[in-house]
Amino acid sequence: MKTPRTSLRCAVLAIALSLTATRFVHADGIGVDPPYTDYDPHRLLLGRTLAAQVWDDLQARKNALVPITLGAWHWWRIPTGGPGFGGYGSPTLPGTYYYYVQIDPLWYTGGKWVQSMGLHADMRFREGRAFRSTMSPVFWPFEAYAWAETTAGVFKAGQLRRRLGIEWDGSFYGNVAYYDGFKLNSDIGVSWEHTFWLRPKFSIESTAQFFFREDGISSGLSGADTESTSAFRLQNNAVFRVVPTWWISRTSSLALGLTGSIAQAKAQLPGYRDHALSLWGIDLTYTRGRFKTFAEVLQRNGAVNPTRYVSGGMSTRTTDFIVGTSYATGPVTWRMAYSAGYDAHPGGRQFMFVPGVTIALTQNIDLYLEYVKWRVTNPIAGSTTYENGFQVALNWRF
Repeated sequence: MKTPRTSLRCAVLAIALSLTATRFVHADGIGVDPPYTDYDPHRLLLGRTLAAQVWDDLQARKNALVPITLGAWHWWRIPTGGPGFGGYGSPTLPGTYYYYVQIDPLWYTGGKWVQSMGLHADMRFREGRAFRSTMSPVFWPFEAYAWAETTAGVFKAGQLRRRLGIEWDGSFYGNVAYYDGFKLNSDIGVSWEHTFWLRPKFSIESTAQFFFREDGISSGLSGADTESTSAFRLQNNAVFRVVPTWWISRTSSLALGLTGSIAQAKAQLPGYRDHALSLWGIDLTYTRGRFKTFAEVLQRNGAVNPTRYVSGGMSTRTTDFIVGTSYATGPVTWRMAYSAGYDAHPGGRQFMFVPGVTIALTQNIDLYLEYVKWRVTNPIAGSTTYENGFQVALNWRF
């Protein structure tokens, strides 16, 4: 998936909230890269400066020669009652959040059935410590696949993102579904994507995926899913998603997303047994011009980890919710989201509140200002503060 040229995404008015908890812990990985909107020169805080024009010209020349994008995420943390110290990075992720290289060669075939084909690779690396405590390398592939656009849809094969619900909420820090391993998580498999236009104002976006095995790299925290334990491995995972969309006008729409998934958790250690996993989800997104609001629920049935970080045990059901809204004003997008998760058998719960703002400084530089309050509660550990503080993130790309 290409990173478009600019971003006006997301989120937050900073507000300070006090929090009392029995103890504090560090989340072992914060933030992700949200999708970007199309480039609009009138929605840049610094406008069309001479430096920006020179930068754009260099990027155009670079893209004409080599289809490659270089970039990085820089993160500063300012605790206001949360765990650890502030500064550049965090105690568990010191230094630059990560650097990335995206390569997107493309070939137009001119054929009747296959219009174009290409490759996509998104490689990431850090200066020192691994991105997650369950990962060992500091250099890892996020996505790497071949694709072909045909009259029957887009086909992909390789390391692909699983399409479970709404792809992203536009923030830097994320939501509970991301840290549970549902969002922005890739595995090895194949996919088919196609949008059917049944009427001029009604379309159905369809996705079917099948993953043969995990890639061993998860967006989830330690204790979130099968990729953060040696007890199970996820395999034979089928994912289906349809999004009927009613276009009220050229700038307004109502989209209903339906997601389903089945898979097998293959036991890897004595004392555990193979078992089936299932997932269902429903989401609703209303867009009107620069305003958007959405809601989603995802529920997974079946154990994925012997010690879930939410419950402390091998929970057999996880249910995650998120509601959010955003409004764009020129180069600034204001956003607020609340997400919550509930484990069952054994039980535990968590909630995360993320208001924020994203400022498109230039075509290739975005500034994220967010406040995050995140708490996890279960009978074993009591109430635990995972985060309570301000986040400053800067993303540049060339």
